[in-house]
Amino acid sequence: MEMSLFDITQRVRAYTRDFTRSIFREEDVRSYSNEAIERIIQQVSELRGMKLLVMNEDKPILLPSQYHYLIAIYSSSRLFAQDERHYQATTLMNEFEYKISQLKTAIENGEVIILDENGNIVESSLPIDYVDDIYFKRKYRDEW
Repeated sequence: MEMSLFDITQRVRAYTRDFTRSIFREEDVRSYSNEAIERIIQQVSELRGMKLLVMNEDKPILLPSQYHYLIAIYSSSRLFAQDERHYQATTLMNEFEYKISQLKTAIENGEVIILDENGNIVESSLPIDYVDDIYFKRKYRDEW
């Protein structure tokens, strides 16, 4: 499901049980949501064209819609850490990191295709490392 900043904020309020908006400030929710986008870009180079969310209608472009909720997961984790509820913070952050690593693997394996706002496929700019074996005239892929 495609989510806007407003939807992400509502999801954060649900995760943190802050339905009255009296525990966490709106600015913190927004700030941590954008921090989540920066973390996603840091982990998945194909998503480096993502823009930060400013207006309530803004949507995280490039990130597949089934992963939009991860922004709320990250933001909730940071809010719990701010409130010194470390168990909840750690649980949510672990979920976020695990799902982002799964997304990265799925993109690398070609299982998830990243499309830009025009519908064009975003290619990875990271070259594949090869080691030339000049004796047998073969190439070995570096699997690090």
